Order: sequence, then structure tokens, then C-alpha cells
Amino acid sequence: MGIRTVLASVALVAATVAPGAAQQADADPVAAMRSGRELFEKSCKLCHGLDRSLATNRDAAAWAVIVKRMVAYGSPLNAEQRPLVVRYLAARSTFAGTCGGCHELTRVVGDKPGARDWKALAERMAGHAREAGKPGTAATAGSFSPEALTDIAALLQVVIP
Repeated sequence: MGIRTVLASVALVAATVAPGAAQQADADPVAAMRSGRELFEKSCKLCHGLDRSLATNRDAAAWAVIVKRMVAYGSPLNAEQRPLVVRYLAARSTFAGTCGGCHELTRVVGDKPGARDWKALAERMAGHAREAGKPGTAATAGSFSPEALTDIAALLQVVIP
């Protein structure tokens, strides 16, 4: 099977992963984050390791440029799916660049199993960062936007079992 056949097959599968993605992103941030993660993992690993993409932190505008370039190189993401991948990557970058300044994801998980109010946790941590005036975090320049807190909470719900 040639590379074009493989890419065409993957494009067909990817197109069915997130139908109505734009409406889904607005209605349910966790579902949007989950779809973005799934699309990222399925589409980006076709050409390179996922760790390559996750090694740098960028804002949503920078990720949008990169995702658009990857589509030009053959990534099977359609116009409706790209914003979900960008949102996922931007939320990971925001988490790594802010929360990661104090601790790793494993510390967020802790030893308390079960459901958590991730939004309340994200808001509380943003408050701590502002109070501490933690250098190098977005929180020192002001507060997190409500959208950023929503996306961080959705990301945590998706990536932490």
C-alpha cells in the first residue's frame, strides 16, 4: 500500500472522528479537548513522533500556523478539525508554561483518586501564581482568561485518569 493510499485512508477516518467539531467545542470543552487530543495523536504521528510536537510551548496563534503548515505537508486534518488540535496543543502549552513552572503533572494528580473540580483547581492555582508573582508564568502579567482556565480544566480532565 502506497503512502497516498495510507494518507487517504487516515483522512477518511479522521473526518469521522470529530463531526460537528465547531459546535462541540462551544458546547463541551472537555469533549473538544478529548477530540483535539485524539485528532492530534492520530494525525501527527503519521509523519513524526508526538514528543516532537509536545517539546515546545506556543500560543494558539503559533500552533495554528504550525498546524496549517502540517496540513500543507499532508496531515489529514480538515478545516473543522484543525481548531480542535490547536486548542489542545495551546492548552498543553499553557499548562506546561504556567503550572509546570511550579510542579509537574504528576503532582497535580497526587494520590487522591476520583473526580475533581478541575476548574476550581485551575482557578486556585492561578491565584497562587499571581500571589507568588512567579517569574516566567503568564499569571505574573495579569490573570488567566476565563477561556484559558476552562481549557486547562478540560485538559486535566482528559489527560488525568
